[in-house]
Amino acid sequence: MNKQRRDILLEEWGKFSLDTAKLIIGGVILAGIMRTDVSPECLIIYGTLFVALFFGIGTVISKNQKA
Repeated sequence: MNKQRRDILLEEWGKFSLDTAKLIIGGVILAGIMRTDVSPECLIIYGTLFVALFFGIGTVISKNQKA
């Protein structure tokens, strides 16, 4: 794989990770509003964990592409 193609692929992967983090935030909000059997504490803990994970991955990949 050449460098240009690799850079484009990593850039798109970074965007995908950031979009996934935004979707998780929306899912946590919707799940919190709805009447479900999910514990609010678990919802917040897991939601925060996965948002931080995907946001971190997306940010690191995006910064590496700009450098």
